[in-house]
Amino acid sequence: MENALIQSKVKLLFEKILEPNYVMDNYYADNLFIKINSSDPEVNFFKSLPFMPDMIVEALNHFETLHNTVKVFLIRLLAVACDRELNFAKIFSKKGDILAQAFTQINCPTMNSSLRVAYLDVALTLVNHNSGVCWLYDSDAWKQILLLCNEKRTVFVIRKTYKFASVFIWQLNGLGDETKVKTVLDYILRPVLETDYLTMDTMTSENEEEISKTLEPMLQMLLSILSNMEEIRKENNLLTDLLIRKSKITSHCYVLKDKLRREDMMLLLTKILFSVSVLRVINAQPVPDNDMYHRETFIDVGAIYFNIVQLLIQRRSPTLLFDFCNACSAIWTSAWEGKPPAIWEIDGKKIELHNQIVFIILVPSLVYVTFGKPKSMLSNERVDEYIVKLMSSLCEHTARAAYALRDLTLQLDTLSITLQSVKRLSCWKKRFSNEQANLVFQALFYVLKEYDPINDEGEMSSESTFEDSQEKILVMTYVLDTLLTLVKNYNITWHESFEVLCLYNVVYHILKRPNLTCKFVVTALNMIAMTVKKFLPPNLSLLMESKPGSAMHELGKLIYVKLHDFQWEVRDSALELLLVCTEISFIKFPPFQDQITSNKLIDVAATLALNDHEFYVRASALKCLGAASKVNNVWEQLKLQYPNIQELVLSIMMENPEGIVRKEACNVLCEIYQNIKITPVFRQTLYECMVSTALNDFHWEVQLNALRFWKSVIQQLLNAQGMLDGTFPPVTFSKESRKIVTLNEKEIQKRLQKTLEELASIGCLTVLVKLLHDESEVEIMESALSISMELYNILNQYKVPEILKPNEGDPKSVDELDCKIKLRDYTSNDTITEVETDTTNKVNNVIDGILNVDDVNLLSMMYERQMMLQNDEPQVNEQQNRAKLLKFASPYLFVTHLKSKDFKTVIEQKKKWKEGIKSLSSLLDDVLGIYELNEDVNSLDCY
Repeated sequence: MENALIQSKVKLLFEKILEPNYVMDNYYADNLFIKINSSDPEVNFFKSLPFMPDMIVEALNHFETLHNTVKVFLIRLLAVACDRELNFAKIFSKKGDILAQAFTQINCPTMNSSLRVAYLDVALTLVNHNSGVCWLYDSDAWKQILLLCNEKRTVFVIRKTYKFASVFIWQLNGLGDETKVKTVLDYILRPVLETDYLTMDTMTSENEEEISKTLEPMLQMLLSILSNMEEIRKENNLLTDLLIRKSKITSHCYVLKDKLRREDMMLLLTKILFSVSVLRVINAQPVPDNDMYHRETFIDVGAIYFNIVQLLIQRRSPTLLFDFCNACSAIWTSAWEGKPPAIWEIDGKKIELHNQIVFIILVPSLVYVTFGKPKSMLSNERVDEYIVKLMSSLCEHTARAAYALRDLTLQLDTLSITLQSVKRLSCWKKRFSNEQANLVFQALFYVLKEYDPINDEGEMSSESTFEDSQEKILVMTYVLDTLLTLVKNYNITWHESFEVLCLYNVVYHILKRPNLTCKFVVTALNMIAMTVKKFLPPNLSLLMESKPGSAMHELGKLIYVKLHDFQWEVRDSALELLLVCTEISFIKFPPFQDQITSNKLIDVAATLALNDHEFYVRASALKCLGAASKVNNVWEQLKLQYPNIQELVLSIMMENPEGIVRKEACNVLCEIYQNIKITPVFRQTLYECMVSTALNDFHWEVQLNALRFWKSVIQQLLNAQGMLDGTFPPVTFSKESRKIVTLNEKEIQKRLQKTLEELASIGCLTVLVKLLHDESEVEIMESALSISMELYNILNQYKVPEILKPNEGDPKSVDELDCKIKLRDYTSNDTITEVETDTTNKVNNVIDGILNVDDVNLLSMMYERQMMLQNDEPQVNEQQNRAKLLKFASPYLFVTHLKSKDFKTVIEQKKKWKEGIKSLSSLLDDVLGIYELNEDVNSLDCY
């Protein structure tokens, strides 16, 4: 039925776009193509519609008369249809000549940019099958497409062009036609073959600019072709053989490298040279079984890499060198993706190229550390040991390059060069092996240690009181950010990097520096949280108490200071650190409790939860309160400062306008209910508010947390009746009779009935029944059903549903129950009326004053008075309407409602309906404008 509806809508769509002066809505068209380009099964049906090719052909017959938006839509639809080779054959057998002519005009300045992109989409679709590839080649359309990158086009068009060049030539390579592959490759390389740069003895800046403009598109296309490692790794490639042996591209690149001085061109040329050398390695020898290659295999790639490194050092271009190393790292790791790294042996030493690349980019950092300010003998020894360790894994050529780069770094601005190196290194976060990550971690730790303001005597150095340069702050920010990433994503252990044990102290001390940026402080606090969570073994809790002057002992003071920071991001990060400390103080690190209480950190968190102007901070502070409810000492201190903290959190859940804050407040109340002994009066109030929140809150995640509360209520009541881990033991102790009671079936039924009656009296069953009955969010219905079925299965296990009977006066159905649920607004109507009346009078006075004024210049004064009135208007709490249960769902109604229908099926239907909002059929409705034409549809019933 749905497929037939889609067919009729598609036919209607083609009829509509052929109407005179019809204009396509781009927003709806884009959404339709997003759906069409997905992997949804109904999309496959759409693409296989048998009448689609004929309709496209018919629409192309009227192409010139269509509006430009319709032309773009039609060509994009053509790209979708031609993904199937059969559709391509049907359409291009009739309209191939017209489309070929259109591709000849793709470079025409008068062609609309959107239409040009649509034709590029067609070309990228045609390369997916052999027929399309052959048509593109035979029609010479590919030549016009490749010319697009020679003009000033948008980045979007240029990238599509480079992608087409790569995919097209590799697809020709797959066909095995050497002539065609060579023709396309020669066409791409034509600019370098036709440019007369060999005879130029001197290269002026004008000549260089002109040559670069001509050659850059060719080099970019070539680099795109060489980046397709998936194709390169295949055996017996014609294109690989042509690139290596017959194209002489490396010779041209070497000559151009010596002629040109522009850094962007130099980077392109060196990337191509290194890529071709890697191509030779892969082509010469596949991955051996023992993961060890012959040294001779890597002579070429090693020679090219080291020669370029030395050349860039000689040219005194450290930034270009780091960009080249960054590119080499990406190329090398891509070539061996999913395989062991290429290793070869020199003089008994195992060498891996990526290690050599990593070391080169670490050189400025080591220079900064070893040739900076004087350090103690101990730190010098650690750095020297690290450098010796690095040198043991390097080959001679890397060592020579490292010494040359060291000298260049010292001659130029050391700090600036270090900044450029660590900036590039931050892009390598996913390319390291675990061993390399530990080596990089150590080097960057030594750089960060240079920022430590505490000297060897444990005192603040005088120079740290001055404002640091912008470059130095940037260096340390990049270093700290990369260190945090390494600690998160790699196994940094003290066995490999002893410095990880010192990381906490260094970061803590650095935070004492003045004038730190907000980003640095936030990253530093996240780093401290990570080190506390990941690198502190439990036995350190003893050391913490024995060393009151240590950085770990003063962690509470640091958090206290940062909780009062002006920047909300810093306060939020400090609260995240406090949350970590509070959670692990419960069992793992009890001494943290003393720091939290002595610095009154939870008191400050409570203040932020109640008063902070940033809602994210309030939510984070509430998380800390929830964690504190598990720690008796911390919670008792909080109660001294805020005796009514439970009521305050309850008011936040009911009144705060932000869903994220109400959600966390609801979580806190769940934790309080589970961990804190509360009074019967507050418990009853809490039940009433949780009923209201579960039924009426506008934020579905808050409702989910309210359901989590009711799940814990059910669990506690069942446990109170003797249930353990979902079952009743043979005997239990009865608090009422103060005797051991045998739990036979009758006794268990009596206890379960008592539990049900209590759940009914507090509104829990009403919440579950109502949320299953109403048109709630799917996630809410799923949670309510899960809780209900878990309870029902326990009841059914002991045959409780069979003995339940309806009581007189109880609601017999959910509809009848709805009539007994009223919304109660706790805001005073008298107050609101008084405020509205007073404000209206004031506004009227302002209007009268404006009307009576003679001087126009006085209008500005009247405007200011009006603004003051707006700012001085009394604030009225817009509390949510709370649900007042006049009647409660009985146990009998709960059980019968659960058995009344298959709620799993209902939920599945709701899921399908929700997905149907973005279904192909509804998106076609959008494009057709059916919602606009249908007068029976409520205009407010929108999605």
